[in-house]
Amino acid sequence: MHENLFGFPVKYEAWNKQGSLPLYIANGYDFHGIVIGKKFCIAIKPRDDLSTLPALRKQIAKIQALDNAPVILDLDSISFHRKKSFIENNIPFITQKQAFLPFMCSMLTNENEGIMEIDKFTFSAQQLFLLYIYSGKKRFYLSDASRILPFTPMTLTRASRQLEATGLFNATKDGVNKVIESKFGRAELFEKARKFLSNPVYNWGYIYKEDLTSEMVFAGETALSEKTMLNPPSLITFAIWKKSFDSSKLTDDLVDSERQVKLELWSYDPRMFSNENTADVLSLALSLEDNHDERVEGAVKELLGGRFKNG
Repeated sequence: MHENLFGFPVKYEAWNKQGSLPLYIANGYDFHGIVIGKKFCIAIKPRDDLSTLPALRKQIAKIQALDNAPVILDLDSISFHRKKSFIENNIPFITQKQAFLPFMCSMLTNENEGIMEIDKFTFSAQQLFLLYIYSGKKRFYLSDASRILPFTPMTLTRASRQLEATGLFNATKDGVNKVIESKFGRAELFEKARKFLSNPVYNWGYIYKEDLTSEMVFAGETALSEKTMLNPPSLITFAIWKKSFDSSKLTDDLVDSERQVKLELWSYDPRMFSNENTADVLSLALSLEDNHDERVEGAVKELLGGRFKNG
């Protein structure tokens, strides 16, 4: 039990209303009341593995309905991915090292806790990373990112924290404005960050040329051939943001390469960092990472060499 929450006094009380809950919920947790400052909450400690997120949200709603009080998950520890999911879904939790209490507008962290571990950037963090590189600025203001990227201030803050967690960026403040900065040149920074970056291609298939729209840009080997010495492929490839296209219109069947094109659905808009009719250079390189054709690998190196020829 927590005697205090990072300096805030915590008082535990009995909570005996679990008899009004379905048995699978009542038997799945240890329950107690908890007063944080002056706020009464219901703390639940899982007896076994946590349920899936949708099931957990329903269980919390049933518990909360009994007492009209916030429900907090009392956990021994939490993984980075589960923490991210809970924060995105406004699910309060406390551990020995951290607490997320959205009803108190608080994210508390033990000062002695190490920096968060990053496996892969979220796509919001990946876009912030790419924006930093394309901006050409050494010191980049998050307020500038808010005018370009389609994210809330909270999402941008989380994205910047992921960049910091890699050790490749430092964050400072200029008055009330948050600033991120890397000590590495653009080429070195991109290479060091490669392990955190993901292929933006979410799905792909084929469509007929008459279904092409202005939101689609050249991608894949087609775009690569536009920017390097690679010979253009016989089948043209386009890309579009997955939210801008009904994926049910894709087909797995290539019937006529003269009348059809390959269409990639991306996790973010392939036009975001490009002023041309092709996806941006860095996202294009990432989209081709799983292509181990030596011709393509050589062209990607040529592509990146051209982009970073001045560092």
